[in-house]
Amino acid sequence: MPSSDIVSQSGYSRTDRLLHRLALGFTPLLDLSFDIERRRFARAAAAYTPTAPVFVIGLARAGTSMMTRLLHDTGVFASLSFRDMPFPLAPNSWARLSRGEARSVAATERGHGDGIAHDLDSPEAIEEVFWRAREGSQYRGKAGLKAIAPSTETMAAFGDFMRLVLLRYGRNRYLSKNNNNILRLPYLVAAFPDATLLHPIREPLQQAASLRAMHRRASALAADDPFRGHFMTWLGHHEFGADQRPFLFEGGPAPDEDRDGIDYWLKCWIGAYRHLAAQTAAVAKRQIFVDHRALCTTPIPTLARLAERLGMAPGSISGDALRPSAQHVVHDADPHLLATANRLYRDLSERFLTFGHQPPGA
Repeated sequence: MPSSDIVSQSGYSRTDRLLHRLALGFTPLLDLSFDIERRRFARAAAAYTPTAPVFVIGLARAGTSMMTRLLHDTGVFASLSFRDMPFPLAPNSWARLSRGEARSVAATERGHGDGIAHDLDSPEAIEEVFWRAREGSQYRGKAGLKAIAPSTETMAAFGDFMRLVLLRYGRNRYLSKNNNNILRLPYLVAAFPDATLLHPIREPLQQAASLRAMHRRASALAADDPFRGHFMTWLGHHEFGADQRPFLFEGGPAPDEDRDGIDYWLKCWIGAYRHLAAQTAAVAKRQIFVDHRALCTTPIPTLARLAERLGMAPGSISGDALRPSAQHVVHDADPHLLATANRLYRDLSERFLTFGHQPPGA
């Protein structure tokens, strides 16, 4: 999940913030920027056919940022970055228009306090702007985010969007970091049959505690500077912070539950990963579950197997930057919820070891 701290680090003036508010917060302008981009670069983008795209999808605080960074650092993939802001749906047009503004931000630790550094060229979770602009009113509600079937027109437009990103960065493999894609898994696989759905997983209690800590941190930052909260909403991120909204899956929390309690976040974990675990055979064949603990403790064999599964050269994914996550001490979790989450975690960890899974009866 991207950090709004990048805005502060970039020295954004009031004019910059107003531009972001207009470009990201005004849907008609988003639509217009995309329409102009599609028409202007249609012929050039047609030369780029999305090949074996990778969609990093899970729940925040499972290592999705780290996984995205590891893949992007191979130089094989194209992914949006903050360099493409505030017009992420027109990356080629904006790159030409802003060429003389060569903004530069030194790589610094992001606001999550997790040791991961980023700058304007780091791959980020910006893709959701596309889905929000196209169908946000259908899947985003006050109670939370629900799974819906994207329209045929939207899926076709998403293919065009992917080609525009590939054109922007001169690559043939698209890399997406977007946890909200959990809402549309079957449709991504139907549209891109050679795609990989990459799901980082982490011990439930540790991930729930990290989510709660980040929720408190992000809420405090937004209270201090409301623009930060608006920024995250414009990007379509609701996993924690001032505009937190849960995924509306079976086993998930009710909207009015206490977000300061660890059980709320354990229910978020159960709802999200139960949904990932229960996909049809067609989707399950494209899923890879990667255990964050195994990734950090045995990086060389884990990344070697991942590279093989993704059709990449042996040793192409380096784990030099990997580090274990901080451990949280939590004593107030509901034993039944924790046991349910731990059983699911063990099941998903076993799927990781087999790199793919066929549901019973498939």
